[in-house]
Amino acid sequence: MDVDGNGRIGATEGVSTRAPSPLALIGSRDGLRQTTADLMQLVRAIRRGVDVDGDGRADLDREHIYYFGQSFGGIYGTLLMAIDPLVRVGVLNVPGGPIVEIARQSPIFRHLVIEQLRQRQPPLLNGESDFTESIPLPGEPPELEPAPGALAIQGYFDRAEWLTQPASPVAFAPYVRQLPLAGVGPKSVLFQWAVGDRTVPNPTTAALLAAGQLQPASVLFRHDVLAPGLPDRFKDPHAFLTWTAFPEVHAIGRAAQEQVARFFLSGGRQIERTRPEFETAGTLPATGH
Repeated sequence: MDVDGNGRIGATEGVSTRAPSPLALIGSRDGLRQTTADLMQLVRAIRRGVDVDGDGRADLDREHIYYFGQSFGGIYGTLLMAIDPLVRVGVLNVPGGPIVEIARQSPIFRHLVIEQLRQRQPPLLNGESDFTESIPLPGEPPELEPAPGALAIQGYFDRAEWLTQPASPVAFAPYVRQLPLAGVGPKSVLFQWAVGDRTVPNPTTAALLAAGQLQPASVLFRHDVLAPGLPDRFKDPHAFLTWTAFPEVHAIGRAAQEQVARFFLSGGRQIERTRPEFETAGTLPATGH
């Protein structure tokens, strides 16, 4: 949907509110919630029976409905796994949260935050082409002398994070397994992520896993081990699941997809290590940022 009326449909248009508007802080909150509701409706349509070939018989399995989502699909997939009792098994690939933290930390999305800070009235951008928020990453020492304007930016981020809590995967993560909602029950899930993800940075995935105590259900692709021998176009491992189209990294994508398939075939009972570089992610290595 062309939200800003410039004749083009951008990557975030139709799921997020327009940046220079009074509703800017809502961001993708309502889009995430609506997409989750749409998926729940799809599940119920399949449960009623879907006749693909018109022979009067249901062709899709009504009992084995599993979910698999990548990136944004892993984000709203976390919401789905937490609240839908009909989806018992799911794989969430490279998710993270909260959304404002993904945008702030990611070199891929940071320009969107820059524009929001620049267009806000009064503007909050405290640099010519970027901003300094003076927020340390997890494990780093506190910032005792924040940059001029940094506290106002931090307040802006705090308001955005609280406003979007109803669709934050970090807020929903505890209900996936640790504290299942009444009538829903704990789910069998697998989280896949990669060291050095530049699109959904590692600290945001770590926050999601920690919120739900989901580290034992996660597998970490040690891209830092393989990256030195790969071309620059594979510097960002965010899409490692779909690397099957490239000879240099075909085996990585194939192994990631095979891990998903085996997890589903086991009914969500077994996570298999399909490559030496795929590790159970109890802790993040020092190179993870």
